[in-house]
Amino acid sequence: MKPLEAIPTLERPLYLLGFFSEERPYWGLSELARVSGWPKATCLRSLRALEQHGLLVRENDRYRLGTRLLHLGTVVKAAYPARQVALPQMQALRDATGQSVQWVVRDGLEGVYLEVVEARSRVRLYIAPGRRAPLYAGASTRLLLAFAPLAVQEAIFQLERKPYTPATPVGLVQLKKLLAQTRQTGFAASFGELEPHSAELAAPVRGPEGEVLAALSLAGAEAHYRDPQTLSGYLQALSESAQAISQRLGFAGPWETDLEGFFSLLLAVQP
Repeated sequence: MKPLEAIPTLERPLYLLGFFSEERPYWGLSELARVSGWPKATCLRSLRALEQHGLLVRENDRYRLGTRLLHLGTVVKAAYPARQVALPQMQALRDATGQSVQWVVRDGLEGVYLEVVEARSRVRLYIAPGRRAPLYAGASTRLLLAFAPLAVQEAIFQLERKPYTPATPVGLVQLKKLLAQTRQTGFAASFGELEPHSAELAAPVRGPEGEVLAALSLAGAEAHYRDPQTLSGYLQALSESAQAISQRLGFAGPWETDLEGFFSLLLAVQP
C-alpha cells in the first residue's frame, strides 16, 4: 500500500491496475479503496479513466481487465526478440522434446512468461502467456534472480516469501544455495514449486555483452522429468537451444555452462 500523496495524480490509475491478477481478476470499488487505502472518490476517478481507455471493463459493480490490454500485449510480443529470433528455435525445441517451451523475462521482482510454445500432447502443463511469478519460485524465474543485480537479490531476500506449494523454496539458506548452484552451472530446475506435480528446467539466454536477457525453459508433468536418460536429453536440447538463440542475439563468448555438474546435482536430489 502506497500513501495517496506519494503517487502523482497521473500515475494513480496505473497503480490501481496493478492490483488485477490471475488470482484476483475482479475488483469492486469498495475493495480497491480498502486495499489501496484511498478514498472511494479518488479510486472511482482512476477506474473511470481506465474504463474510458479500454483498460478496464465494468460488469455490474465490479471491474475486470479490458481487451485493450490484449492488443498492447500483442504489440509488446511483436517488438520483443522472442518473436523475431527465438520463436522458431522454441518451436523446434518443443518438437524435439515434446515439452512446453517458455521465454521468461524479469520485470522488477517478478518474472513474466512472455512467450509460451505449448506441447502438443493431450496431457500437458498449461502456462498462459503474460503469467507472472515471483523470482524465488520456479526454475526460469529463479535463474533470472541468480543473474540479477545484487540490489534485486537483496530485495527478494528481504521479502516475506509466500509458499505456493510445500516444495517452494522460501527458506533463505535453501534459496541462496539454489542460486549459487545456478550461477555455478548455468541451469536451474524446479519440481512442483508453483504447481503440484509440475517440473521446469531453465537455461540463460545471453546478449552481446554476456548479460542474461531471458530464461529459456522446458516445462511439463513432473513424471516426465524423473527418468535420468530423458532428463539428460532435455538438458542437452535446452542448452543447445539457449546457446543458438544467444548467438543469434549477438553473444560471441564461450558457452560456459556445466551440464554434467548440474545433472549430477539433480540426480543427487531425486527421490
